[in-house]
Amino acid sequence: MKINRIILACALALLGTFAVFTPANLHAQTNTDIAKNAFAVTVPINVDNFNFTPVTIPAGKRLVVQDVSLSGAAQTDGPYVQPIIILSATLGSGTPNLHYYAPIQDPNVPGQFYADFQTTVYADTLNASPAFAGYTPTFMSFNLVITGYLVDLPK
Repeated sequence: MKINRIILACALALLGTFAVFTPANLHAQTNTDIAKNAFAVTVPINVDNFNFTPVTIPAGKRLVVQDVSLSGAAQTDGPYVQPIIILSATLGSGTPNLHYYAPIQDPNVPGQFYADFQTTVYADTLNASPAFAGYTPTFMSFNLVITGYLVDLPK
């Protein structure tokens, strides 16, 4: 009987420690919750909009990005260009966190780039922008597909 009380006390202490160090705003999600709150959006990105394009997240919700998919084309007058898509995510009133995604060029079709990235990004606000490495693109156009799910913000 005394051992059972010790085990129970240890288990409760462990659960209490876990509760203290687990953020309250990241509630456990079941597959049903995720499916019910699924989120998907396509954001057009091109060389003419070298500004951050906002992704609309419903009020009172936090977006959990699970996948970023890129498809498009980029050309340059130089020997090479590496297109990059930047996601800028903020939580609450915190500073933006930047996430960089660089698609791979199709080996059979020069200038065509594709990639699919499994990721985890938490965002109360989210913006997307084009960028590049190498020579300045004379043409760059991408479809950015963001998928994930929404969770309620803590009140």
